[in-house]
Amino acid sequence: MSRISPKAIFNKILQIDYKTLSIKAILLTFLGMITSILLFTITLFFHQHTLLQNELLYSELRQTVEQNAQQLDQEIEVAKQSVRRLEGYVSILDNPQGTNEDNLNFLKQIMMENLQFENNHYSNYLALEPSKARQYFNRRGYLLVVHKDSALRDTVRYNKPQYMRSRVWEETNYANDPRKFWYYLSKQNQGIQVTPIYIDSDYSELAMLSVSEALYEHRAFKGVVGVSILVDTFFEDIEDKKFGDTGGLFLADYQSGILLTRIAPPSNLRLDFLNATDRNAFTLYSSEMETGYWKTVLNQDINYKEVKSKTGENYTVSSKKLQSLPWTLISYQKTSELKQSREFSLFSVIFLTSALICLFGIMVLVFQQMLILPLRQLLQTAIQLTGHPGEKPVFSQVGVFELRKLAEAFIKIASQLAKVNMEKNECIKRLQNTRNVQTDQTKLLEQRNTDITRLGTEVQNSRSESQKARLQIQKARVEIQKYKLESQRSKVQAEAANQAKTQFLANMSHELRTPMNAIIGYTEMLQEDARERGQDDFIPDLQKIHGASYHLLDLINNLFDMSRLESAKMDLYIETFDITPMIQDVATTITPLLEKQANILKIKCDSALGTMSADLTKVRQNLLNLLSNANKFSQQSTIILTVYRESIDSIDWVIFRVTDQGIGMTAEQIQRLFQAFTQIDSSPTRRYGGSGLGLAITKQFSQIMGGDVIVESQIGQGSTFIMRLPAQVNPIESTS
Repeated sequence: MSRISPKAIFNKILQIDYKTLSIKAILLTFLGMITSILLFTITLFFHQHTLLQNELLYSELRQTVEQNAQQLDQEIEVAKQSVRRLEGYVSILDNPQGTNEDNLNFLKQIMMENLQFENNHYSNYLALEPSKARQYFNRRGYLLVVHKDSALRDTVRYNKPQYMRSRVWEETNYANDPRKFWYYLSKQNQGIQVTPIYIDSDYSELAMLSVSEALYEHRAFKGVVGVSILVDTFFEDIEDKKFGDTGGLFLADYQSGILLTRIAPPSNLRLDFLNATDRNAFTLYSSEMETGYWKTVLNQDINYKEVKSKTGENYTVSSKKLQSLPWTLISYQKTSELKQSREFSLFSVIFLTSALICLFGIMVLVFQQMLILPLRQLLQTAIQLTGHPGEKPVFSQVGVFELRKLAEAFIKIASQLAKVNMEKNECIKRLQNTRNVQTDQTKLLEQRNTDITRLGTEVQNSRSESQKARLQIQKARVEIQKYKLESQRSKVQAEAANQAKTQFLANMSHELRTPMNAIIGYTEMLQEDARERGQDDFIPDLQKIHGASYHLLDLINNLFDMSRLESAKMDLYIETFDITPMIQDVATTITPLLEKQANILKIKCDSALGTMSADLTKVRQNLLNLLSNANKFSQQSTIILTVYRESIDSIDWVIFRVTDQGIGMTAEQIQRLFQAFTQIDSSPTRRYGGSGLGLAITKQFSQIMGGDVIVESQIGQGSTFIMRLPAQVNPIESTS
């Protein structure tokens, strides 16, 4: 038996039909593999798509109920904010500067303006305890209701203050009848209360709910203030909401199961198992309903849950509990309508899969006609060009036959062409090099001649320019010396004048304060003597002298502070103190000035502001100057003092904001606001007094403590002064 070598075995294995490794066979194999992978991918995609559709099928119901529930909570929160504003406005009744009638008219106007921004708000009301009604108005009871005209609800005039009405009831039945939820809920519980829905049978005959808050004075109940919301407008968006042919929303009380909104049957929007055309007339916890099912839906937030009606129709519902009321919002739609979109999506996937398979079949035919057949023709042409016409291809190595033979043929052709092109390029290159050398030499010679001529001209010009520069430098030195002498002389004169002015102000302030203090002391003694002797006629004149003396002493003190600031002799006395008591002390000090202008000071600050290390006297003086300035330009309005802390670039700052509703300032007035002895109203007939030093001193005190004072204002809209001081004042930096 003959022995076969491994090499022979390998050669026999390679002697196979070349067609099995042709481009056509390989292409068909790859197309089959791609088709299999595509079918597998489509199957996997269809499975994942089915799972995703099941998750997204009910997303519209959930999103709708969450958005509308959030909108209802926001409506209640807006009403609570309106009640808080009313609670602050009621303090105008305690204003001693105005009459009861003026204060009441002012309060009515504020209540009308408070109603105009919310379409759902029907009325603002103020109900006083009988004891307070007698104190304020000398009546048995007092119920003030400012409301919109319900006849104008569909017009643009409905929310305008000039078309609103007000009414007062003097009967005390609201204070004696426990059925008046809006009064008794607030009387029994502190904080803001929301009433159930009720019919206002005593006053407006309308269905509404109320948001009210109790008024207290020294922990004693004195009345209720609140906002009434019309049920018709509050439920309007919920009852009119529809999606699809069978989807909509309704609202229910999860404690009692009462259906609060109606589901009107005249439209397609209808639940055949909840045909409720009236509000508060149907309960989901009745024996006819699936009580356990609806208790689960109303008392929990349900993503989606199906229920079957009496007619056998399946509905899908989603619920969301409100945060501010014991209500639950439910969205619903027929399950069959929801799944229609999924069936359409499934049809689209099947259609897309069929289209892709058809495209792959077309691609196979295109490859056959556009690639394989032209490649065979190209191979025959290449064989003829290489000098082997009629040669039958024989596959002798592992590879694709057509590409292998075609590559060999083109390699031979490329080798011959490359040899010819190499010889041609070599000749062209030599000729080009010779021409380039000649051209470069000619250009170099011309450039050298041009450079020699240009250098001669530049040397001559440089000599002329250098001579001129020397003359200019000598002149400039003489001028500079002259200007230095003049500036030094001017500086000495300015410093001498400034020192003389500062010394004069300091001396005059010191010399004037002693006699002014004596005048004030003698005036107080004369007032006491006049009272003891019964000479009351002299007291008003003595009080005027006393007030004028204090005003003049304050002006002298400001002048003394200005002189010390300008002479850089102002010292800081740093001490650590609590911010909140300091603010309360300032508010107590400024109160008499506020009462003269019938203004109200409102303080907004955290009780835990902490401490700060600064010059307490200067901080208090700055706050008094800012509040006094706001009071001077305001009358019968509210001045707001806001204090808070903030950290900027790792530095702890204390911010004081004083906001008034006064006359405001123009941009030109703001630019010269902090200049000493400058008044905003500089006309000969000024309405507002003052020396023009308070704000200038305030700004400089703030700056030497490392802070600053800025102002924001618009003419006719009031002003806001912002004082920023570091919580830890560095005395070395502030006095440097």
